[in-house]
Amino acid sequence: MPSLPNVLCLAATDVVKHRVSSALVEGFSQWWQMPLLVAVLVAVMAWVAWMYRRDAAELPRRIGLLLLGLRLGALATLAAAYLDLERIAEHEVVFPSRVAVVVDASASMTLPEGLDAGVAVADAVPSTRSTRAVEVLERGGMLAALAPTHEVSLWRFDADAESLTVLPRGPEEVSGVGMPRPDRSAPEDGATADGAAEPDWPERLQPRGFETRIGEALVRVIDQEPPGTLAGVILLTDGGNNAGVDPAAAAATLAKAGIPVFAIGTGSDRLPTNVRVADLLSPTRVYPGDRFAVQGYLQAQGLAGQTVRVELADRSPAEGDGGAAAPGGRVIDTTEVLLAADGELAGVRFEVPGLDAPSRHELVLRVVPPPADRTPGDDSQVAEVEVVDRVTQVLLMASGPTREYQFMRNVLERDKSFAVDVLLGTATRGASQDARRILESFPTTAEELSTYDCIVAFDVDWRRLDPAAQARLERWVSRESGGLVLVAGTVFMDAWIADPQTTVVRGLHPVELRRAGQSLVDEPAGFEEPMPLQFTRDGTEAEFLWLAGSRIASQTVWSEFKGIFSCFDATVAKPGATVYARVNPPGSAGVGSAVGGRGPISMAGQFYGSGSVFYLGSGETWRLRSLEDALFERLSTQLVRHVSQGRLLAGSRRARLLVERDRYPVGATVVVRLVAADGDGAAGLGGAVCRVEGPDGATVRVPLTADSGRPGVFQGGFVASREGGWRIDIDLSDGSGEVISRRVQARLPDRELERPRLDRGLLERLGAITGGRAHFLVDAPWGSAESIDLAARIPDRSRREYETGAPDGAFKRRLNALLLALGTGLLCVEWILRRLVKLA
Repeated sequence: MPSLPNVLCLAATDVVKHRVSSALVEGFSQWWQMPLLVAVLVAVMAWVAWMYRRDAAELPRRIGLLLLGLRLGALATLAAAYLDLERIAEHEVVFPSRVAVVVDASASMTLPEGLDAGVAVADAVPSTRSTRAVEVLERGGMLAALAPTHEVSLWRFDADAESLTVLPRGPEEVSGVGMPRPDRSAPEDGATADGAAEPDWPERLQPRGFETRIGEALVRVIDQEPPGTLAGVILLTDGGNNAGVDPAAAAATLAKAGIPVFAIGTGSDRLPTNVRVADLLSPTRVYPGDRFAVQGYLQAQGLAGQTVRVELADRSPAEGDGGAAAPGGRVIDTTEVLLAADGELAGVRFEVPGLDAPSRHELVLRVVPPPADRTPGDDSQVAEVEVVDRVTQVLLMASGPTREYQFMRNVLERDKSFAVDVLLGTATRGASQDARRILESFPTTAEELSTYDCIVAFDVDWRRLDPAAQARLERWVSRESGGLVLVAGTVFMDAWIADPQTTVVRGLHPVELRRAGQSLVDEPAGFEEPMPLQFTRDGTEAEFLWLAGSRIASQTVWSEFKGIFSCFDATVAKPGATVYARVNPPGSAGVGSAVGGRGPISMAGQFYGSGSVFYLGSGETWRLRSLEDALFERLSTQLVRHVSQGRLLAGSRRARLLVERDRYPVGATVVVRLVAADGDGAAGLGGAVCRVEGPDGATVRVPLTADSGRPGVFQGGFVASREGGWRIDIDLSDGSGEVISRRVQARLPDRELERPRLDRGLLERLGAITGGRAHFLVDAPWGSAESIDLAARIPDRSRREYETGAPDGAFKRRLNALLLALGTGLLCVEWILRRLVKLA
């Protein structure tokens, strides 16, 4: 992950001192060398004095002393030249003391601070644990209290730890720190979502992680902070460690270095009595009259063993006000659920007999809370279901009947929600295939091509498509929201990449395809061991790649998959593309090489105009059948539905609203894309207004900016900072009043849901091990007095070092000239004087 380098910052005062020293004396390495030099100089001077006393015995005493002085002066200049005097500059460098402030940015920090519901809250929106942590740093005066003595290194951590910035020492450097910041909890209509005027680091502390690894964060701080000057670690977290290194072991390492940990706990270990709808799962699209299941999960605190009534209602957007908690709608079914232990999830499943009218429906899962429930705002969640009366039209293209092609064709042909046509390069006239139609050539007109929702291409020789056909394909993806799956192969890949006529097809790929030296890592028979897939964070969160009902269960299934034997050697993703998985070729450094961005890309995707393109580096996903046939069937159908969602959910003839997926983890950035259905109408969308309504009812305006690289595409984004449903509405602002809407769901990761309480014991133990202490915001508020007291407990570990510069060359030249002139001058004066007094 990217982070600012942790460098040793020099102090503001760099004191420079100059000294004159002897290079000869500085080079002495034995104790007797200096006394010997002094003895030799004294002996020479004594011998010269004795000689002059004899030589000038008949002269006046003043003349004799003058001659002796002149001779000793000449000898002194020779001695000075022999000593090799130098002028050297010494820099006193101060390395200031540093304090690492480590802030929890996992999804559990989006939960309410944990105040009792009976306590009045001044803000319209309850404060979260994350906002409270930021307030401690700023309004609580912590940064201002540390600034006079220490540098402050700010860190964020969740599943990984990242250094954000280093705030310099000195009060003049932190002007504005500790001052109240504008309230961003309930932005007014028209306020932007980017917050460009705010400092960068508070925005980067927004919670978005799916794990809390306190131990690994402390280890990373030890490894990357400068040794010797780290005076202490301030940890702001709810203490819900759920993965990684044992925090106590990391604290022991800090204790050995004499670095105390001061833990500040946010949240509460006594959560208010509550039952909430934690999650709601439903299909995005169904067919009229088809039976489908809706799965919900309830989480309770202080209500274990009680029974509550749960309702599932159908509410169209016109019947309610769009809020997740609004009553109303046709009740489909009710049931009673026994609540599980505190923090654990209790499942509830409804079988919906079918929805008749082809339209967009809002399904509301509501729990009727018991009287003890203190937070009624989380008693419901909403999911959107689109009832469509058309099947997904799929075209399978392949140069030959590969296994991937055959297995996917069979899967889609058996599913009644897909209609499959095939274009097989090796098929002869009259050949039989399990498909609706067998095409002899690529669709020759735009009208024929527009009948398809998705095209899956298996190692296609794109040289067979003339430039006009490639242009039709590109326009079908970018303007008609077509979904394209590109599967790399071993037969034609190298050949068509080298052909300059295939530039359009290369541009559709989300990865960089270079012409020279590009090849598959190896043929399938070349390796005895498969290459396992290493999923990125985006890959683990992409639900269309899930092979089970949850992220953790899906990761478990993928970990059992042995991998693939070949992958096209494309390692660089294009700007805007998303890499979902890489592989580790034989001989690579290991798992980190793939995750770190050096291994070949196995799965990647991108939005291209209003369409979606997905890339598979190898046609070997059929090997999932070695685990279970249903896994390959699930992956194939989910992938086709994912890339074709733009056509199936097209809500306007003028433009389409696209998001990457329907469900996001809390803290993730939701990228909103508005794509003109026709490039000629792009200018009319420049005034489109995008508003996002959060689970708490607050509305944020998201600015849409034109994509300079793709005409007709406008893009914006917002952070899903709270759990629940987020409704995206785009007013086309063309006078028609047409509004395009889409709903996405933000949920807490499973591990963050399991332990939402403040772990008081862990934070107290960290303080005790390292010699620090723990403070809990639920027990006592935090203000400037607490910040000053904490800063006083952290020792100043500034250190001074002296750096010696190079000798002053100009000084050396001037000194040598002076010594030469002085020595020769003294000798000349002595010679003249001796001649005057008639000495030899």
